[in-house]
Amino acid sequence: MYGDNVDFDISLSNRNISRGNPTNDQDGIGPKSSKKRLQRLTFQQNQILQGQFSICAHPDEYRRRELSEITGLTEQQVKFWFQNKITQVKSLNEKEENYRLKVENVMLSNENKKLKEAQRNMFCPTCDPLPQNQLSPDMQRLKEQNNWLKLEISRLQAETLQNSRQSFQLDSSAENVVTRQNDIQMIAELTHNAMDEFIILSNSHGPLWLPVPGGSFEILNKMAYATKFGGKNSADIIGFKTEATRADVVVMMGAKNIMDYLMDSECYASLCPGILSSAKTIKAYKWPTNVGYDGAMHLMTIETVFPSPLVPSRKCTFVRTCRELQNGTTLIVDVSLDSSDGTFFKCRKMPSGVLIQPLDRNSCKIIVIEHVLVDDTGVQELYQPCLSGLMFGARRWVTSIARQCLRLRDTFHVITRNALRANSKGRKSLMKLADGLLVSYSNSIAAIPEDAWTIVCGAGTEQDIKIAHRRNHDCPNTVVVSVSASFQLPISLRATFDLLRNNTLRAEWDVLVKGGVVREEVYVSGSIEADDTVSILHVKNVAEIRETIMILQNSCYDVSGSFIVYSPIDTQLMNKILCPEDMAESKVSLYPTGFSLLPVSESAEGGIALGEDGETLVTVGFQILLKLARGNGLYPKSVAATIALMSGNIATIKKSLINSQSHVECTRGKRRHNDSGRT
Repeated sequence: MYGDNVDFDISLSNRNISRGNPTNDQDGIGPKSSKKRLQRLTFQQNQILQGQFSICAHPDEYRRRELSEITGLTEQQVKFWFQNKITQVKSLNEKEENYRLKVENVMLSNENKKLKEAQRNMFCPTCDPLPQNQLSPDMQRLKEQNNWLKLEISRLQAETLQNSRQSFQLDSSAENVVTRQNDIQMIAELTHNAMDEFIILSNSHGPLWLPVPGGSFEILNKMAYATKFGGKNSADIIGFKTEATRADVVVMMGAKNIMDYLMDSECYASLCPGILSSAKTIKAYKWPTNVGYDGAMHLMTIETVFPSPLVPSRKCTFVRTCRELQNGTTLIVDVSLDSSDGTFFKCRKMPSGVLIQPLDRNSCKIIVIEHVLVDDTGVQELYQPCLSGLMFGARRWVTSIARQCLRLRDTFHVITRNALRANSKGRKSLMKLADGLLVSYSNSIAAIPEDAWTIVCGAGTEQDIKIAHRRNHDCPNTVVVSVSASFQLPISLRATFDLLRNNTLRAEWDVLVKGGVVREEVYVSGSIEADDTVSILHVKNVAEIRETIMILQNSCYDVSGSFIVYSPIDTQLMNKILCPEDMAESKVSLYPTGFSLLPVSESAEGGIALGEDGETLVTVGFQILLKLARGNGLYPKSVAATIALMSGNIATIKKSLINSQSHVECTRGKRRHNDSGRT
């Protein structure tokens, strides 16, 4: 993927020259004065080698001989190509690692300065009493904060009396959520307690959190939590399950910009596409008039989703508050309020939120804690083992935030071929369109909003395919039909993602390709490892030379939920997107096809990272346009044909991936056998 615009030196003579072994010219007088010209690979040769590299970066001698016969290159040239490719990828990985280490070094230096400052300011009131007219910095700060709280309580009480006769109406998704909604003093006390609990949970490195092997996140130790905070949290409500996870990440965006996205409900959803279906501010209890969000407090309703028909969406209403600490750290804490009749809803937030610690002007470290009480009776048993840490856990939130921060900063590794040119504005339009694909795919799989989608049939399993439809506003006589199903695949998450992303294997299972050749025209990546990509694919059909298709694809790998979402798009329209003038992205109607992937097991064994072994839960879904029947329904023949199409696609995908994985494992087995024979 990185070699598409690089000419590798695959000739032995060039290597000899570079090592100081000159070759004589025709007259035998002396060494050649000019260096031999590099050999450029053809598109077909490059695609074949790239496809093999994505499957296996270390082919054995037998496979190299096969590649030599297919590509027309010598075995030595094939060997040198793989060596150069491995060196290039390793160099890029080292650059990324060096940058992350620099950021980590800045973070550790800041912590070291804070510890030294705290050590210099330490005093013992008994041994070193302060003068009566002199207070320590901490005591002075507490005194000022106490005075401020007294003034704030007086002001809030005055506002409460003034607004006691004013009613405020919640939307339909948040009716009867809170008691005494205008009692701001009660809500302020609740959020203050939640803030204290969140600080303890975010800073704790002891028994409160248990690391998940190979998972890069932690789960809450419920026994230690009950001992620390008592039984007041209602964690043992009958019918409710406690989900509590913690994860952290360094993001490439300033702390101020992160706060802008998290505190604005309209921008909040754009920071987490595919997770947040909707976010709305119902009421602002307090909003600072000065610059910043310190002390802000408002009531929010969100709906989170995981793209599978077997996992229902979650609606949650909570109070979000923000506090800025003296050391520059910012806390954004969420907590749900009690309902008016003392009952609980399907999802209730315990003290959760985000801790933002600035590192420099363009980067910061965030710690996310997601702690909820949830009624999980609607989740199908296939996904039940993944509830406590993956689908709705902190790992998925930090991954999405880190991914979007990289994309929003427009610091991408862009490879553009001669056929298409993308300017800065075009890349932003491309990213916005790609995020829209993911949102449309996730919402259609979950059939939300509920008032827009009509479920025709099916639960969403391989044997009972789910079909739903909604009105097509562009054409009143048609509907957008969503078809989806989830199934289990006996291949690891890592291998499944790589095989689905392999353009060489795509012709075997993708109906859009139809046996054609797939070429990457524009490649944009937010990470060196290329697990987070937005790309434009060019499909040239071998049977019909004149037929060309452009495909916009958005993909990302993570154990908390990987996805590959794509949609065909007109070539002229794609050129307008890449070089926009007066075009609005909202006018583009795309109907996505895609996969969402999740590892079956949550625990890694034997030091293997999560997702590198075991099996995978796969959800495949697509959208198509169908004509409306009389009575605002679908024709039975259309429904039957759609189900047959999905069943055939699932069978083809499973067969192609399983056979490809078997070939990879066989190649690896031969290589291990040859290595042991040499030993």
